[in-house]
Amino acid sequence: MEKKIKIQFAIAVILTLLTAQVYSQGIYFAVSAGYGLPAAPNAFKASNYSYTLNSTGHTSSFEIVKGTGSFGKGFQAGGTFGYMFNENVGAELGLSYLSGADMTGNYSESNSSTTFPHSSTQENTLSGNMLRISPALKIAAGEGKIKPYMKAGLVVGMSPKVIETSFRTDINNGIGSKTEMEIVYSGGTPIGFTGSLGADFKLNDRISIFFEFNMIAQSWAPKKGIMTKYTEDGVDQLPDMDTNEKEVEFVDSYTESSSTNNTYNAQSPSKELKVFLPFSSAGAKVGLQFALGKQSK
Repeated sequence: MEKKIKIQFAIAVILTLLTAQVYSQGIYFAVSAGYGLPAAPNAFKASNYSYTLNSTGHTSSFEIVKGTGSFGKGFQAGGTFGYMFNENVGAELGLSYLSGADMTGNYSESNSSTTFPHSSTQENTLSGNMLRISPALKIAAGEGKIKPYMKAGLVVGMSPKVIETSFRTDINNGIGSKTEMEIVYSGGTPIGFTGSLGADFKLNDRISIFFEFNMIAQSWAPKKGIMTKYTEDGVDQLPDMDTNEKEVEFVDSYTESSSTNNTYNAQSPSKELKVFLPFSSAGAKVGLQFALGKQSK
């Protein structure tokens, strides 16, 4: 799926380039790459618990180590078409791809009972990616070879996805077992805002290099989650699982009933309340800008 997204991104850039009005005044094309750090991060796991019963000699402990961050953290690359209406005001349409960095959280529990000693450890890893379309207004200042600028606009996400993997080890009475799971969250259209400060450095009449600091404020509520992998000691368990165990739909509200007439549908996805995941970031990027038509000096 990720390879397909990258191919679609490349095709979109090429088609846009071929259909541009190459000889129009003020049109330019830019390519860039950069890295975003997490902004407005959330904690996705945070808890700890322990107790001791001296009268029975039973001791247990339970802990979840929180993982914090934003799925907007990571590498970003893309292309932009722009048009300067005059020397100072222009408009841009950008297309970029976010390859998010991993966020991890750890879970552990242990029971030192002499009758049934038990311990478990689990590590969860989550990462996100998406295509982004960014229409923005550009305001430039200055003259000569260096022109500072600022940009502000919208960010619209396409094909957003978060992948969660977990590795769990259980030891019961000295016998160990390993479980591996992967869930893919998708669906929905995240919309946010972006702002940038940067400067163009003119190399010649056609080519400029630019440096830019940018911020993105964006969150995303997935519509569904699908378990794509579940193994126990290397044995695939998915074929024996019900749809209700493998798939989830995120909704604004749902109703549960305790009536004896309530029918459990094993072949329908389970339902959970919608949750918003952070994709905000603050970072920097560098790129090259190419003038496609006659430029004002």
